[in-house]
Amino acid sequence: MKTRKICAALLILTVLLAPAVKAFGVDYPGHTDNFYVNDYANVIDAETEQYIMSVAVALEQKTKAQVVVLTIGSLDGDSIENYAYRVFTNWGIGDKDLNNGVLILVAIDDRKSRIEVGYGLEGALPDGKTGRIQDDYMLPHFRENDYATGIKKGFQAIVNEIYQEYGIDETVEVEPVPRQRETSPDSDNKFAVWSIILFFIFDWLVLRGRITKFLLMMFLLGNRGGRGGGFGSGGFKGGGFGGGGFGGGGFSGGGGRTGGGGSSRGW
Repeated sequence: MKTRKICAALLILTVLLAPAVKAFGVDYPGHTDNFYVNDYANVIDAETEQYIMSVAVALEQKTKAQVVVLTIGSLDGDSIENYAYRVFTNWGIGDKDLNNGVLILVAIDDRKSRIEVGYGLEGALPDGKTGRIQDDYMLPHFRENDYATGIKKGFQAIVNEIYQEYGIDETVEVEPVPRQRETSPDSDNKFAVWSIILFFIFDWLVLRGRITKFLLMMFLLGNRGGRGGGFGSGGFKGGGFGGGGFGGGGFSGGGGRTGGGGSSRGW
């Protein structure tokens, strides 16, 4: 009987922790010298890239806010929430005092997108609003495999919200795509949340919190190690979280932080 309980517990933990364990092997990318546009999936044309660069540079000059675009092929088994958080934190998107950065992440093969928001812009860009920006401006184009247009329109909508937040009378042109509103729930996110809740309940009731304490210790040790030089064999460029970003030239992050605010979508 006791052996059966142990086997059942191990099976549950294997299912719940498999995504987290797999994520440890993810090689998160470093940013390009352009910083604001990192098109590793090769889905953004040169004209759109130049447009995003010029608008993003002007926005930072006027508000210190940074809006960064990252496209990748695959999340390599990681959740898009964790991937965005890791990239945002290690690139230091946004001003280090204002924490006013935004990351637009699009994973083409996984057909998922996320807008990750820094602490300082969570009031201007709450989760619901970033979700609507994706629903109204980005996903209709993504479903047609027109990623450049979807990213551009989502970027424009975010920039306008930031200008409004800082009381600057300036906007960039953007029009939503006329469509029937789709309100299907994101079942993957709900399953993940409930899985995490059940895991912690099981750990504290059956194992007296041993795994939770272990994961917390690993997280703290991982953060200390990350400050020395990033993740993976390819890793992030340069050294650490804040204070001027990565690489020897081009643009870089200002040391901004995120608390995981934002929203994710699939198409």
